[in-house]
This record gives sequence, structure tokens and C-alpha cells, in this order.
Amino acid sequence: MSFARLSRGAVALLLGCASAPKPAADAPLPKPNIDPGRVSPPPAEVPPPGKETDVAAQDTLQPMVPAEAAYGHGWMPLASTGVEKFLAQHPTYDGRGVLIGILDTGIDPGVPGLLKTSTESPKILDLRDFSDEGAIRLQRITPAGDSVVIGGRRVRGFGRVAALNTGGPYYGGVIEEIPLGELPASDLNGNGTDSDTLPLVVTRATDGWVLLADTDGNGTLVGERPVHDYLVARETFGWAARGRAPRLNIAANFATTGGEPRLNLVFDISSHGTHVSGIAAGRDLYDVTGFNGVAPGAQLLGLKIANSAQGSVTTTGSMLRAMDYAIRFAAARKLPLVLNLSFGVGNEVEGTARIDAIVDSVLALHPDIVFTIAAGNDGPGLSTVGFPGSARRSISIGATLPSSFLPPDPAAGSRDDQLAYFSSRGGELAKPDLVTPGVAYSTVPRWSTGKEIEQGTSMASPHAAGLAALLVSAQIQEKRPVRAAAVKQALMVTARPLPGASFIDEGTGIPEIEQAYQWLRTERTVSDVMVRAVRGSESRAAGFYERRTGESSWTQRFELNGAGPAGGSYTLRSDVPWASAPARVALTSGRASVDVRYNLSAIRAPGAYVATVSGWGPDTLAGPAFRLVSTIVAPAPVAEGTREVRSGTRIEAGTQLRTFIRADSARPFEVRVSSGSAGQKGLAFFHEPDGMPYRDESARPIGAAEREAVYEVDGRDVIRGAYEAVVVATPVQPMEATIKVTQSPLRLQLGRERDAAVARLANLTNTPARTEVGVLLGGAERVETVVARGSGVRRIPFLAPAWAQAVVIDLTMERAQWSRFTDFGVTLFDSVGRQIEKQPLNYAFGRLQAKLPEHGGNQPLQLALFPAFADPNSEENWTVRANIRLYADSAVALEPTAPADSVITIAPGKTATVGFTLPDNPWPLGDGFFPLAVLVARVGEHSWTREGGLPLPNPALMR
Repeated sequence: MSFARLSRGAVALLLGCASAPKPAADAPLPKPNIDPGRVSPPPAEVPPPGKETDVAAQDTLQPMVPAEAAYGHGWMPLASTGVEKFLAQHPTYDGRGVLIGILDTGIDPGVPGLLKTSTESPKILDLRDFSDEGAIRLQRITPAGDSVVIGGRRVRGFGRVAALNTGGPYYGGVIEEIPLGELPASDLNGNGTDSDTLPLVVTRATDGWVLLADTDGNGTLVGERPVHDYLVARETFGWAARGRAPRLNIAANFATTGGEPRLNLVFDISSHGTHVSGIAAGRDLYDVTGFNGVAPGAQLLGLKIANSAQGSVTTTGSMLRAMDYAIRFAAARKLPLVLNLSFGVGNEVEGTARIDAIVDSVLALHPDIVFTIAAGNDGPGLSTVGFPGSARRSISIGATLPSSFLPPDPAAGSRDDQLAYFSSRGGELAKPDLVTPGVAYSTVPRWSTGKEIEQGTSMASPHAAGLAALLVSAQIQEKRPVRAAAVKQALMVTARPLPGASFIDEGTGIPEIEQAYQWLRTERTVSDVMVRAVRGSESRAAGFYERRTGESSWTQRFELNGAGPAGGSYTLRSDVPWASAPARVALTSGRASVDVRYNLSAIRAPGAYVATVSGWGPDTLAGPAFRLVSTIVAPAPVAEGTREVRSGTRIEAGTQLRTFIRADSARPFEVRVSSGSAGQKGLAFFHEPDGMPYRDESARPIGAAEREAVYEVDGRDVIRGAYEAVVVATPVQPMEATIKVTQSPLRLQLGRERDAAVARLANLTNTPARTEVGVLLGGAERVETVVARGSGVRRIPFLAPAWAQAVVIDLTMERAQWSRFTDFGVTLFDSVGRQIEKQPLNYAFGRLQAKLPEHGGNQPLQLALFPAFADPNSEENWTVRANIRLYADSAVALEPTAPADSVITIAPGKTATVGFTLPDNPWPLGDGFFPLAVLVARVGEHSWTREGGLPLPNPALMR
């Protein structure tokens, strides 16, 4: 997905201070996803399904840190962008008169801090569900006396409904907890279980549709309050024992089709949207006077676009429908609109996503709407900005670690903000545009108490939305026209850069709100020039090139298209001496091309280099009209044996070291990343070609007990191209890093011929390779190709035999398909519909891993796929290949068909084949499964592996 979470362990490791959230001793390693997301504490312990807990104990929820203390620490980091000083000078420019639309997982409307604006107006004007997660299937019901049966539950006190509508008709429906995912969020009534079915009654009152529910669980509707559509009366409800506050506040959306009601419940069982909302516009958070978000005077529009239960995945068309509703809503009320989207998934081919084109089209039609979008959390690797943050007209927001969360410098006192390690970087895109604080203490629903501090570009984006609301508020109060392009330019031109960061790391840096306001007052002309980097038949938003050994120069052509100052003439300036361009360029009829030449002799392997050529119009104070950005990477070539590509290289505190390494397909390799000493702590990251975080845990700690991070890439997983290893130093301490790369001398392949497993080993080196060869059976594999149409849920049922301890599922689609989606949910369910694991695709490849629940026999499982297209009316075809692998708790070694073949010597450039006898399978296999094996080739001190299935040979190919 999307609204992903980051591990608290990584945050605490890098912040290294008492003010940071403390990870549990067994906190997981960090798993940054492209999903703009956040850091979350380890989940609170929950009772096993079906076990009752004390409701009173559940009601005593404690925040991570008291709100008063958080306010005192500055954990809503407004000082980073100068908000507090700005509002002290301009107290009415606090966002009042501006509507901020939050496209997210929903908003809990009952949280203190999201109730009123600074002018005492209602904070939330409307809540709408575009995800259908809360859609309730209604059926006509007939009461029997004073009771009625709904979903197998008898509800008394029906006279309460009849008092609202004496003649009917009446409708009933239920909401079930199990499909809502994990505890405690799915425990709607707070009784400690996730197995409840909660009935609802709907009828038409004199003032519209209403619902009633047995909210206190006493079995009767007597005393219950009718709830109207949120837009009508801003009413909410929630389940809780009498006298207690609901752990989740829920709103209703009603519509009428053919005279019949349709009901959607709007709720935030992720807490993501509620947290985002507090950052953008909260006021007096948790009833602490003055504890505000960025724009406390702004009003909010909650636009739920995500199915939180399936990993907070968007649903088909939900983004566009939400944008359309927000635009119509704001226009009807004559309110200027700022939109925020703390969401994103990985770009396979940057700049080609359909949702990017949709966002750009909407913003072109509505040039007064500012749209901030999170860049993503797949950093620090290059080419990791997700879509739709890659939309050209949006403001793409990366993240910083704000100074208020960093320990003081013993010598200088407070520290400056530092670029956040997780913040996605550009490369094939000239993004992000800006960076803002990516850690904050903010509002959460009561069920999520204890998770007030969250981290991610999801937190940075609403900060930027709040800044935009301040500027728009100032513009309308000063009776100046609101132009989104001018707001974006004002924020970018006046931002302060971070030391050592390039444009693809931070855009132009951290906004300074007072300077941006002063820039806007000049009403300078803002050019609208689109830049495309052309290479052969492809064009992208930025240049990206992999230098080959011996190359001395490279030229990138940029095409310009748009409108600018009179004459359309621009002066070109390069920020590095090794990138040169013509002195000037003129847009003739709005078009021009520029060739930028790069001196590759200045590029040294195994790093990355960024050059920006900016175009300036006659008014230089207006800032650059466009930027021609290129990234050149120089990978360490494939080499025999072990090579130390970095040796004790120093990394300053809060910065990173990039190293690129070439790999061959089906040729295993190993990367070892170590710190200079046990006391030097940091994080290592590993990215596959094209930016995707390494599929088997990208982020790993180094230093202290985990001094070395080791990435062993199985031959099955190797992708031909340049991998990227990044080492990040903590914000408080420099470090030294050493990176060693060992390439297997062999290319490994594994197949089957009748009753034998066949290993093929090709020696790719110039010396003989003495190899000990073995094959192990470890489980079962099944390959399923799903060919489907449209956005309906597709399910793959399969049986996990009693011996299966774990499951790994790889899903792959063609890269060209990926750009049509906004999301693709993947969830594994048990036989009763309870989730075992979920891991939405963030790229055209995804891997779901899960330990299977203990079971005494065969266990029916179901893999569910939730496709989400950008186009609301999409009925397109799609294909996904699902590779399902079940693992036993031990492996069985196979015997070579010729005993002498267990140790062989392969001549340079030659291939050897070794057969292994396949016995009767040691485990019974389920339908469609075949044996799963791993080829192991030991050469010297290293063991190289290639996992693979052993399907029966195709008889047609054996004739």
C-alpha cells in the first residue's frame, strides 16, 4: 500500500535519544515501504480471539507521553518551518477560510484537537467514504412486536425506531469485526474480541435517513440516539459500555438508489488519517491550549480512500472520486481548497502512472488548488519516489528528522533538522520538491492511544499542506488571487537547503513560511515549463544514466514545453563543473530542446552524482523557471572473488554513503556492510535495480551487537543490473563504513528430468572452480497465474498440509501493467476469514511472508487479491503470477545419481550438470503443489544457493 508504517526500532536507533520512542527489546528490524507511512510502536498485547477481557481495564488507555509534555518538547515541530513566528506576526493568517481535504484512511471526528478551529467553527465539515470498506448491506426487516432479528441477532426496543417512522419500511444490516483486520482496531465495541457481529437499523425519519444501533450492548434500542448523515448534522456514534467513551467514533453516509437507502460507515481503523489531520490543522490537541497543528484555523474535509483492513489499500477510482467531491464541495461553499495525500506506491517506470496524469489533469483544470503528496518511505535509495507524488503539478514532499526530536549537541546546543533516512529520493524523477518535518506527536483515535508519535513522509506531507493553507489564508484575507503554481514556487524558492543534500534528496530544502509569504506578496510571474528527458523512444522527468567503464562523456537531451516570460528566453546555470549546457535557451512557440553534456571522467565508481542545470527568466528573484536534473551512477563491476568496494569510508552524522554494485542474473552474490567499530551505530539499506527495496529485508542495523549487515542474494532472486547499498549514520555521530562484495563464480540453475533433480552450474570466471554440490528438499511450491478483468476481488484457495510451518508468496506482474493501478492488496486468510498476514504490492513485484498458525492437520487457506485501478470505470484485463511456497521445519538432502558428482571441478567458461535422485516426497503435497528444493554450491568458504520448484516435466516436451 501506501499508508505504510515504519518500525520504531529504526527511529530510536537513529535518533539515539531519550526523547525518541523506545523500542521493545524484540522490536522488529525496520521495514520502510513506499507507502508514505509512519513509525509505530510495537503492538499492544491483545487477548486471543474469543477470550473476554475486562472492559474497565481496556478503558484506561495511556498515551505514549502526556500531551502537555509533548507540547513542551515541541513535538509538533512547527519551529522547523517558522510557523510559530509567522503566526505571532500574522495571527489571522492561521488557515482560517481555507478547506484542507485529507485523502486518507478516514478521520476520527471525536478526538480532542479536531473539534473546533481557532474561530470556534466546526473543524470537520464532512466525512465521506470512497473506499466502500464501511459499506453495509441493508435488507428490509419486519419487527415482531417490540423486537427484530438482524443477522441472527435479536434486538429489542424496536419502538424506538417506530417512533421515528410508524409505517416503515425498515432496513437492517450488520458490521462484522473479523473482516476489519487486526486487534485492537477491529474490536469496535471494545470487549477484547474481534468476533462480534453488530446489528444496525435504518429508516427514514422526517429529516432524512437515520440509523440506530445498540451502542451500549444491552440488547435494546431504548435510549439510543438516531444518527443522520454526517453532512446533515455532524453526528457520530460508537460502541461502548454505558458510561464509557467509544474507542472509535463512526460517521454515517447515506444515499438513495431507487428509493432504497445505501449506507456507508466512515471510520479510521488505521489511525493514519486522524494523525495526518492533527498535523495539518489540529487545534488544542488533547485539550492542551496552544498545542496546535500547522494551520489551526483551517477546516477539514475527511475523504476516506483506503481499505484499512487489507493494508490501507486504495480502491478503484477512490482517489479521483474523492478529488471530485472535494472540488465540488469547496466550490459550493466558495472555500479555497488545499488537498493532502499521504500515500504512494512504487514507480516501475517513473512518470508514466495513470494516476499521475489524472492528478495533473485535475490540477490543470483547477489552477487554484494546491495538492501536497507524500514522496514515499522507500529511501534512502535512488529512484524511490512513489506515485502519485511523481505528478508534475503536485508538491511532492520528502521528510526531515526535526530538531525537536534530536538530542542536543553537547557543544552547540540544539541541532538543525536532518534529512530523514526513509524519505524517498528522486533519480529518474526530479523530485521531491520540498522536505518538511516527518516526525510528529499528533491526534489518534482512542483505540490507538499510545501511538501519538508517528514518522514518515505521511507526516511531512500534511505539514506542507498546512503551510500552503497559511499562505492561501493570507492571500484571501489580502484579497489576492490564489494560484497553486505561485504557492508552490514561493515555498520552493525561499526554502533553505540542507547541508550536503542534492535536489533529488530534498528538492530545494525546508520551507520558510515567512519568506514564502513575502515572496507571494510581490506577485511575480511564474512560468509553467514542462521538462522531459529524452532517451531513444523513452522520455522521463529527469536524466538517469549508468556509466560504463571507460566512458568519458554523455549527453542528455531535455525537451521544454510551456509558457514563460515575454520572449520565452532563459539563462542556463549548472551547479557542478562537470555538467555543461548552452548559455541561453529560447522557447520558440513554447518549445525548445537543450543538450546537457556531462564529463564522465569526474565520475568515480561506485557512487552516484547529481547535476542540476536551472533556467532563469529576466526576474531572477522569481527563482528558476525550470530545472534539468540528471543522476549518473557508476557501479562497481562484477569481479571475481571478494572485493572491498568501500574501506573505512567516513560518513558524517546524519548523512549517507551510496554504493552501486553490478550483478548478473542467476548468479548469487553477497554484500557485507560493517561499521568501523561496535560503538559506531547506523543503518544499512539495500535496493534492487530501479530502486525497489531488497525483497528480503532492506533495512538492517549495524554497530553494537549487529556490527555487520549481510545480504545474501539467492540465485532465484538476482536481477541483472546495478544494486544500491546505502549506509546512514545516526544524527549524532559520524561513522566509518566498509562494504565488501563477493560474487559467486557460478551461475546456478535447478530443474527436473523425470525422477531426478538436475543442477546446472556454469563457471563464469577465468580459473577452475572446485565445487561441493548438494540439493535439499525443503517444502512445496505451487505456481498460479491469475488472468482477470476489472477490480473484483480474486481468491486463490489452497491447502497447507500439517507439516507446513511457514509460507512465502511472490507475486509478479508485468511492469507496464503496474502504472494502471493505484494499489494492489494481498492478504492471506485462514479458514474462518481471519487475517494471517497482509502485504500489499508496492511495486510490480511483492513478497508476503508469514509463519503459519499452529494446526494439527491440513489447513485451508485463501490468498485474496484486491486490485485498485486509477480509473473509476476501469474494466481492464490484468495478469498476476503467484508463486506460493510452503516450508517444512527441516530439509531432506538428496543423493547424487553418481556419488562422485558431489564434488566437481568446473573449467573456466564451462558448464557442469549434476543429477540428484528424487525419492518419494517426504511430505504429502497439496493440490497443484510440487517439490521445492534448493541447490547449494560450496566454493571455498562460501555456499551459494538457488531455490526452485521441481514441477513434473511436460510430457509433450519429452517426446
